[in-house]
Amino acid sequence: MKIFRFSRLYAILFGISLFIVLATSAQAPGGSAGGALNQLSMAFSGGKTVQAVQLSGSATWYVGNLEDSGTVSMTASVDGSSTMQLILATTGQRIESQTGSGLDMTYQWAGADGTPHRIASGACWRPALWFLPSLSLQPLLQTGNVAVVDLGLGGVGSSSTIYRHIQSQLRFSGAPSLMTTDATLQSTTDIGLDPSSLLPAVLAYSVRPDDGSPTQIAIEVRYSEYHRVNGVQIPFHIERFVNRALQLDILITAAQIN
Repeated sequence: MKIFRFSRLYAILFGISLFIVLATSAQAPGGSAGGALNQLSMAFSGGKTVQAVQLSGSATWYVGNLEDSGTVSMTASVDGSSTMQLILATTGQRIESQTGSGLDMTYQWAGADGTPHRIASGACWRPALWFLPSLSLQPLLQTGNVAVVDLGLGGVGSSSTIYRHIQSQLRFSGAPSLMTTDATLQSTTDIGLDPSSLLPAVLAYSVRPDDGSPTQIAIEVRYSEYHRVNGVQIPFHIERFVNRALQLDILITAAQIN
């Protein structure tokens, strides 16, 4: 009888301890993402701040019935600047570039003729770099203009896969309230971290057409085939979808880390 009572008491205490451990290790939905960002930083670079990256490889561009292949080179820096250059067999050159941060962020693209086309400012308000969100989500780079929350486990984008879901938005102190609200809504970016590696697996956000229409265009970027380059984890396969249709398929073959 004593052995039975002791075993039952031990089981109860063990159950309570296990519950406490699980409860404290799980992030409450909507809570601070500080822990998640630190874990992401450790997975990305071992906690060391990465200043800039240069990536190159092959790419396939899909528009309607067109499937166009060629090369790609991408650069990004912690100052918010980034550039992607495509050299495609049929379409020719396409360049997408971004500069600045916050309300000063600008984004433009240019086709084979080299004519720049500036994107509406709201479509530029993005707190995470689309082809390498780990770079812009490094803890030491976070400012008061960026709000990041940990939403716990859940789906992100069109996939039914369960991820560690973090969400980031831009916040502009001192700006008119209407602009602040609009910027917060348009800058909302959802990132799904792989629960095992804690590296980004998917990024999802929406943009409006350049004509000012309120229609939302869903953008989703998926990352896979991570490789460690000079101590930094880089996704060597990047896919960008527009309204669930594959637009750009990138295979990285070389990476330089600064």
